[in-house]
Amino acid sequence: MAATFGVPLALVTSELSSAYPVNGGYSIWVSEAFGTFWGLQESYWSWVSGVVDNALYPLLTYRAICLGFGYNPDKSYYFAGFVFRVAIALVYSAPGLFLLRPIGDGLAIFFIIIMVPFLILTVYAPASNPVELSTLFHSEEDASWGGGWRDLLTVLYWNFSGIDSASTSAGEVIRPGYHYPRGLLACVFIILITYMVPLLAVTIVNKPPYESWEDGSFASIARAQGGRWLADLVAIAGIIGNAGMHIAEMFEDAWQLHGMAEVNLVPRIFRYRHPYFQTPWACITIQIVIISLLQAFDFQVIVCIDNFFSVIGVLLELLAFVYLRYSKPDMARPFKIPLSNTMLTAVLAPVFSLGVIVVVASLTGSLVSLCINIGGLLIGVLGTLVAMYRYEDLRYTPKDGHSELIRTMADVVAEDQKQPLSPENSSITNTPKGSSIFLRSAAEASSSNAE
Repeated sequence: MAATFGVPLALVTSELSSAYPVNGGYSIWVSEAFGTFWGLQESYWSWVSGVVDNALYPLLTYRAICLGFGYNPDKSYYFAGFVFRVAIALVYSAPGLFLLRPIGDGLAIFFIIIMVPFLILTVYAPASNPVELSTLFHSEEDASWGGGWRDLLTVLYWNFSGIDSASTSAGEVIRPGYHYPRGLLACVFIILITYMVPLLAVTIVNKPPYESWEDGSFASIARAQGGRWLADLVAIAGIIGNAGMHIAEMFEDAWQLHGMAEVNLVPRIFRYRHPYFQTPWACITIQIVIISLLQAFDFQVIVCIDNFFSVIGVLLELLAFVYLRYSKPDMARPFKIPLSNTMLTAVLAPVFSLGVIVVVASLTGSLVSLCINIGGLLIGVLGTLVAMYRYEDLRYTPKDGHSELIRTMADVVAEDQKQPLSPENSSITNTPKGSSIFLRSAAEASSSNAE
């Protein structure tokens, strides 16, 4: 999954983020390639996927807490569990309302804290328990599509999805052509290692038997393989990890919606930033409401909804990428995948195939997820058509009025790529009223050309 999906998507995201260094990311790419209607569909699908994805982390935290203290979350009172999960969601959402610049540094600290207990588990569990290497090669008798392969594929896709979300705040990143490919490829590697290594370690110990594992079971596995102290450490790491994922997803979704508002793809109210914190409060508030309502669903239903909207959005992004490669060959791309258009299309073919398989898996997960996915898809199409008919100004409009500005910004970034990396030009910056250093530089360049 890392090689066939994670790496290609990371490279595609890096190239287009450097070519379009503005907030909004894939919403802008698809709009540039296929126009307003498909730009709105991409925006809607990606945003729905992100918000639904964010509903998973309070649920996983709740289950981890229950299992860590020896309670069965499936046998608890439904309403009490729902209220608890909503409370967790509110706590996780608070940093997005009040913090902008510290979020990146805070998530880096979270990562270090999270890794320590899992490193201990990875080393301590095999060292202090009998090891059964044959467990790695055991296969279920019911190895059919509905007997496990479907769930495995949907969870694996979910683990590696979201790489493209980094594009939605490209307007806040200095030197995207330098930072995006390095950062995103590092993310793919870290995702692979952090999932694979601890799972291999606890699987060869196989206590309790892996057939009994479920979402949120790492704390109970740590208790069985290392004792209560290790279970507590893993449970705390799980809570921090879910909080970090929630905060990062909230940040991405909010800035996507904000970027869409800046180019007239959604109502202007979503352009609002808090005057002091400079965070997109209107965007975050609507997300909190939806995330709270989604706490009524279970994990597998939410994952199927999340994956469905995520993967159809990714497929559209890849089509836009290929189209822009052919239709705008001279567009400035500070980072460009070093393959010809024909070769690149061939390389992306397996990614398209995998995406189609994930779509089928998401639709066949359960009757509930099937109905919600089809209903959500129809709402997006019909809502877009009605909105475009009623509101004539609901059309994709590049910020400052013309697509040439984006090209000018990319040219500025390309020139900036020649500058040596220094602390002053290597960080994420927050600029007034949602504009970025690229917009200011492009405006200055345009002004100079006019003179």
